[in-house]
Amino acid sequence: MVCDGTCMDALKVGWDLMARWFWPFLGFSLVCMFIRIPADHLENIASSAGDDVPAGLWMISQGYEIFVATPISMGLTWVFLKAARSEHFELSDIFGAFSRNYLHAVGAGVVQTILVGLGLLLLIVPGLYLIVKFSFVEYLIVDRKMGMIEAMKESWHMTDGREGTLFALMAMSVLIGLGGLLLCGVGIIPALIWLSATYAVLYHTYFLVDHPEMPESTSDSGNPFGM
Repeated sequence: MVCDGTCMDALKVGWDLMARWFWPFLGFSLVCMFIRIPADHLENIASSAGDDVPAGLWMISQGYEIFVATPISMGLTWVFLKAARSEHFELSDIFGAFSRNYLHAVGAGVVQTILVGLGLLLLIVPGLYLIVKFSFVEYLIVDRKMGMIEAMKESWHMTDGREGTLFALMAMSVLIGLGGLLLCGVGIIPALIWLSATYAVLYHTYFLVDHPEMPESTSDSGNPFGM
């Protein structure tokens, strides 16, 4: 599924993709959230402890986030992308980053966090700009098996001239997320699924436009979810 490259059409196509595969997306997302529980729980404990947090607890929390939670998040990205391409996807795909490009998935997560964090500390705008420019790093790492530096460069190139669309989508993401929270918090999960589907559609569209000579996919083709 492709869009015309604009924010609103990407959201529309993303909505259609979510509507078609909502229950598998929901199930996979809940599995990923469950896997993330240790990282989130340890982070909450560390935050409540303040300056008294044990160094070992902090290291375990950060280690789980970096070496487990981040690749799992990339694996879920892989699921949405495969669905956008009408390819077969399954639960094991959420672990795809571990088998396809683990070290670069971990490295990219660390480097992006540091760079964006520094940008936000200096001024909010540079941090937001870096978030936009690195929008497709996760896709390139798990999809094209690029090294983290190559993926960051390619994402920077893919977003050239498209920053306005991505900033608009970022703003819409905030509004959609707030809308989900207003529905007693229950709507936040469908909101996140919708946005994940939208970004997958946008990446798929931009990659096809920028690299028409390259194969559309690096995975086996077929109908989503084996149907």
